Amino acid sequence: MPASIRPSRVSIVDADPELAELLSASEREVARREAVTRALRLAPGPWDSAAAAEPAVHHRGFLLVDGLLTREVEVLGRRCVELLGEGDVLRPWTWDEVGSHVQAEVAWAVLEPARMAVLDAALVQRIAPWPQLGVELFNRGTRRAHTLAVCLAISHHQRVDDRLRLTLWHLAERWGRVTADGIVVPLSLPHQRLADLVGAHRPSVTTAMGELARAGVLSRREDGTWLLHGSPPQELGRHRYAPALGNG
Repeated sequence: MPASIRPSRVSIVDADPELAELLSASEREVARREAVTRALRLAPGPWDSAAAAEPAVHHRGFLLVDGLLTREVEVLGRRCVELLGEGDVLRPWTWDEVGSHVQAEVAWAVLEPARMAVLDAALVQRIAPWPQLGVELFNRGTRRAHTLAVCLAISHHQRVDDRLRLTLWHLAERWGRVTADGIVVPLSLPHQRLADLVGAHRPSVTTAMGELARAGVLSRREDGTWLLHGSPPQELGRHRYAPALGNG
């Protein structure tokens, strides 16, 4: 079923702790009242992003407050998937085709109930007294670009098991939680979704995940999420995964 859209209101300063931390206590009290904007609530399922489009002068995009989305890009029958979560900034209806000879099909889906704050012109004007908020929202786009670059580099590894192992640890950098048994990656990642993430066929992923499980590298929990055992692979030594390892 299509993702339902129900409007509400949200303060981006209240909803996003990283934005709140950029402000002093006195600034925060004022900013939280000025930074209120419309929000969309999306139920799990396909999302028709074009239906959420507004004139460009009024709409800068969305801040994903909570939930989990995917962006699927398909070119000539091969596809890749990007995961988007809390704190990501997106403008889903913008696709620049000028000068491109490659036609891509883009589809969005909601994996977990989501709430997105509307970054419209009125909000941008109201938060102008605190330029650090605008800078941080811009930085979120840069963060997405960096994450996608790392995913692209991982996808160039020849072995499917290496791609899967590196991808799961890369996801753990952001979403991972430390437990007594290992690092939990609390995302819905069935074999087909993992195949789309690493650029492989589902049967190859199923075989590789079985081999990794038998080697004690990972295991699947009862709720379908994944548990990583041991230390991150040496290949990730220059990447920052401290935030994941610091979560309780």
